Amino acid sequence: MSSHTSGLDNALESLSRSRSDLLIALETASDQYFNTSPVEEVTRDRLEYWSICEIAWYVGALDDVSRLQINDIGAGREVRPSEISRRPEHVSNIGVMLVWVNQSRAALSSSISRMTKNQLQEEQLLFKENLSRCEMILSKIIANETMSTRRILELIEMFRS
Repeated sequence: MSSHTSGLDNALESLSRSRSDLLIALETASDQYFNTSPVEEVTRDRLEYWSICEIAWYVGALDDVSRLQINDIGAGREVRPSEISRRPEHVSNIGVMLVWVNQSRAALSSSISRMTKNQLQEEQLLFKENLSRCEMILSKIIANETMSTRRILELIEMFRS
């Protein structure tokens, strides 16, 4: 990109690393316990109760919501809230989930690329402000993905024991 986007470049590098770590963790999981929660009753807003499948869905869904938010920023619209969609029933095995998280990241990356190319032509102050907003969104994704990968690895270890 350019010196104007070096912060974004760094965030994109971290984003790539965190996704790579997540994919490695998912590939070591087994379909046998992919949908198994560590507790009987799953609470929607408590990560420690989610199955590997639910955690991975959330990671991809956060990519998807973040893509829409970045598109809003690029278009000068009010940024929509972070509403995570419910996982469809057919997204319940590792193979389908790997496709989902790869597709959600590809779409997010495309939106980031499109925004930076389009807005580099615009007023610098607006571009820097929007870039900063995008960097904050990406930081949230990276933090979530890192925490989610750690939790998936904990669950894999727990189920293997």
